[in-house]
Amino acid sequence: MSDTGFGDFEFERKFFVRQMPAVAASDPSPMLIAQAYLFAADGYAVRVRLQGPAPADLDGTPAELVTALGGEGIGTMTAKGPAAGGTRYEAERELDPLVAGQIVARADHVVLKIRSSVWLNEDGWVIDRFLAGNAPLILAEVERNAPVVDLPIPSFCATEVSEDDRFRNEYLAHQPFGAWAQDYSRELELLGPRFVDSLGQNQFEGT
Repeated sequence: MSDTGFGDFEFERKFFVRQMPAVAASDPSPMLIAQAYLFAADGYAVRVRLQGPAPADLDGTPAELVTALGGEGIGTMTAKGPAAGGTRYEAERELDPLVAGQIVARADHVVLKIRSSVWLNEDGWVIDRFLAGNAPLILAEVERNAPVVDLPIPSFCATEVSEDDRFRNEYLAHQPFGAWAQDYSRELELLGPRFVDSLGQNQFEGT
């Protein structure tokens, strides 16, 4: 149970980013994350994740990148429920990294990404650069211990995708972004940026 009293719930907002923001370089130790989705349906998912320091060479196959993490990473298994209003049920437990790695290496639906962590204003943000079939997707995400309201939104956030199920990792594991990136680019150009307006007052950087 968390100190906030919200238990196994996470509160986050997620944004599509057109290109890697310069602030991401301020993280001296980006992480390589490999996560396999053993089950995903109707917003529910079971995920096994292995993460560790990102290697300098990212040219290997997904299996080679997972192997590169070896037994030195952190392994977890997580059960997730459907998201609503920036809130989602998430219960997580640690796994032996060797076991997590073996599961990920054998899974059919895997997401690979490099995660940079930065502080902006009073919030901790993560910026994920996706690899393999999900390249060139970049997403920025902010998480709090309570609903993410009155958020200062950095200028590198092109549009909010918190409520767009296509940008959930379990969807990307089955329908990699690379296959529909051009369609989404045209969609964004046609519809323009959109931001959730039910979570307090959005504060846009530079305005």
